[in-house]
Amino acid sequence: MDRKELHRICEAILFAAGEPVEADRLCFATETDPDELHAAMRELMDLYAFERRGIRILRLEDSYQMCSQNDLAPWVTKALETRKPPKLSASSLKP
Repeated sequence: MDRKELHRICEAILFAAGEPVEADRLCFATETDPDELHAAMRELMDLYAFERRGIRILRLEDSYQMCSQNDLAPWVTKALETRKPPKLSASSLKP
């Protein structure tokens, strides 16, 4: 598999998962060996850092997870904490 295609597939999996994904699962899904997967993930992590993107990929022991950059936390927090649950009308509160 082409390295750029491997990057794209791993990005999609990590984004959709929203939680750590074990390297074994990524290898299985992409039909790559662990050495190739870890090398591709390192390249992707370095690319995100070099381009100063708003997201990054973390390696957590033998898993990977996509998350936002730490220095952008104030903006992420501001945007997400202002979300309020919809207000319930009085009639919807009655049993």
